[in-house]
Order: sequence, then C-alpha cells, then structure tokens
Amino acid sequence: MKRAYEIAQLRRPPNRLTPKEYDMYSLAGMSWEEKSQFLGEKSSTATTSNNDLRAQALTADKLIAYGILRLHDFPFPTIQAIGHPTRSFPGAVSLRSVEEVTDYLATRAVFPVFMKPIAGNGGAGSVGVDGYADGILQLRNGETIAVEQYFKRWLSREGIMLQSVARPHPELDARFGPRLATARVVVRVDDSGPLVHRAVLRIPVGKNMIDNFRHGATGNLLGAIDVDTGVLFNVIGRKGSRLEPIPAHPDTGQPIIGCTLPDWQQAVAMCLRAAPLFPGIMYQSWDIAFTDEGPQTIEVNSGGDVDVLQLASGRGIADETWWRLFREPKPQNVVRRWMMRSGPWSEGR
Repeated sequence: MKRAYEIAQLRRPPNRLTPKEYDMYSLAGMSWEEKSQFLGEKSSTATTSNNDLRAQALTADKLIAYGILRLHDFPFPTIQAIGHPTRSFPGAVSLRSVEEVTDYLATRAVFPVFMKPIAGNGGAGSVGVDGYADGILQLRNGETIAVEQYFKRWLSREGIMLQSVARPHPELDARFGPRLATARVVVRVDDSGPLVHRAVLRIPVGKNMIDNFRHGATGNLLGAIDVDTGVLFNVIGRKGSRLEPIPAHPDTGQPIIGCTLPDWQQAVAMCLRAAPLFPGIMYQSWDIAFTDEGPQTIEVNSGGDVDVLQLASGRGIADETWWRLFREPKPQNVVRRWMMRSGPWSEGR
C-alpha cells in the first residue's frame, strides 16, 4: 500500500516518475525527502522550460555549436569533412554527394574517423571507422557497412560530419582501454553565473563504438563523479537483469571506483568558461573527453537525460540547489494546476 501511494505521488509533476522508474532507482528503502528528489524521463518540462527555446538551436545543430567553440578557441576533435548538399565548416572538406564522400574516403581521409549526424542525438547514426575499401566502411567494432547505405540515410537528412578520433589520456587508456570515456557535466546558469551541478563518466566496454549507457543495455558502465575532486565514487553496470556496482573494468581488470580523472579541474574550468557562450540556456549538458592532448569538448546539449546522473550516484538530481534555479511552469489547465504538488520548487526559495 505504501509503495502504491508513493508511486501515485511521484507520478505527479514535477517528478513524473513511472512505477518502472521507481523500481529502477530502488527508491523503496529511501526517505521521502530522498525519493522526492528523483525526476523521471518525462520530467523534462522542469529543465527545458527554463531555457529560451530560440537559444536551443545553438546546441541542437552541432555545426553551429562547434562554430561558436572554434571562435573562442575551445578544443574539440578536428572536423575533417562535412557531408551535406550545401553546408560547410572552416578548414573542413565539403562533400556534396555520396560519390564525393566515396572519393574522399578512398583518397584523402585520415583514419580512424568518427562519423555522426550534424543534428543527431542519443548516439543515433554515430560510428567509428577504421578504414574504407571497395565501398565498405570498416567499423571500429569489427563490423562493416556499405558507405552508400550509411550516407544515403544521413546525407539526405541533416548531414554528416567526419571527425578525427581523439586518443584517450594515457591513464584512462590503461584503465578503460583505447577508447574515449566522456563525462556528462551538468552546468546550471543563473544571474550569478554558471555552476557545475552534477557529473557522470560514461565508460565504454567491449567493442562498443560509443559510450551511451541506455540503462545498461549497451554493456557500458556509468561512474558518478565528485564535482569538487574528480573522483569516481560509484560505478555501475548491468549484471543479468540488475544494475550493480562494478569495481573494476571488465576488459582491463583495472579498478575504477576511487580513481581520479586526469585534468578534471581543467575540464570544469572549460565548461564554466564556455557556458556563457550559449545565452538563454540555463540547463546545459556538456560532453567532455579526456584525451592525450587535454580535455576536449565533444558537444553541448540544452537539456539532456537525467537518468544517467541519478543511476550512477543513487541520488536524485532535484536537490535544494537545483530548485533554487529551476521552476516547474504553471499549467494553464485548471485540472493540471490542481494536480501540482507543493514542494521546494513552489516555495520561491
């Protein structure tokens, strides 16, 4: 009865937690104060509604975002080429058709390369490529795909960018293997300036080309980062049907929990310096790679899933610090207004 009552309460705004999420976060043994800080997948209203919708175009399009970062000398993996019928990028080769892409891959590309849609999200369409021959892309995970099949799908949509593959920092190479592990760093911005609120490290495992977690379905790991020190204080992955702590990397056997990310303070300073370049976006999710040349910006999102932050740390993201800035917008519908719970987000503190 208690579980059913709590689920009914937490399904209301602003938490919007489903019964499945209640169990996924193992909320049953927590205090009500701890439970009420968790947000569900459908709680994006509590974050994106605080952003200027016009400003979100700055982050939704990767070429625009990279253009801003390039103008202010922020490091990111080199863009070798742009596959798009009309668009281009300074210093990158412009490829207008599948035929031009094929010629470039056969004669000019510097492998390995990472290909991703210009306006993609969630890792859709992103592939690491080690080589090309006879119309076939040799993917980093050992699989292959016809270049025509790949580019006909994405070139006709938002277009594709081809980036050089950055090498991981030597410490992380030894600990996680020769793939980039990127940190998702949440920055909240108010009148007093930007503040790093939470952070999580997405750790690739096996032959995965990207480090997305997807509730453990990919086999990758998540590490909760102490934002003050850069120490990984908890790491989780899927074992069977459950998410459990993973103390050592499955591929290397190296310990993960308790390690300190190299160049963490430099990465934090970079996020705080870059955040004001995207005005109107109060909730920013930065993806930062720790490379052998220092931290690099992979992308910035206005919004972003909160599940990885909550799963890794075992703590809800909507703490008192969070609600000092973010507000659940007042529903226009009378019934929805009646359903809104009272709480710290409505007390104006």
